[in-house]
Amino acid sequence: MSNITRRPSPATAPAAKPVNEAALAKFIAGAPDAAPAAAEAPPVAPAHPRKMAGKQAQITFALPPELLDKVDDMANSLSISRAAFIKQALTRAVNAEGA
Repeated sequence: MSNITRRPSPATAPAAKPVNEAALAKFIAGAPDAAPAAAEAPPVAPAHPRKMAGKQAQITFALPPELLDKVDDMANSLSISRAAFIKQALTRAVNAEGA
């Protein structure tokens, strides 16, 4: 005599949560690689071609050695890099001019 048993029935899937379409669209639009919205103006090409390093424009300029020494001393005293110090100084100068 053999016993025949039934297989267990599969568990039912939990009910799906409703999707907030507006929140989903806002999340996707905020992604760094999201396409620009139709209402946004296309980016304007710079007057001079720029070499990019990631999202930043890479520039080269010359300074008198005495000024560079002072920049390095100030950056070291603030425990920041030379580049960070120069960015801060330029940001302050541009903001002071009201540009």
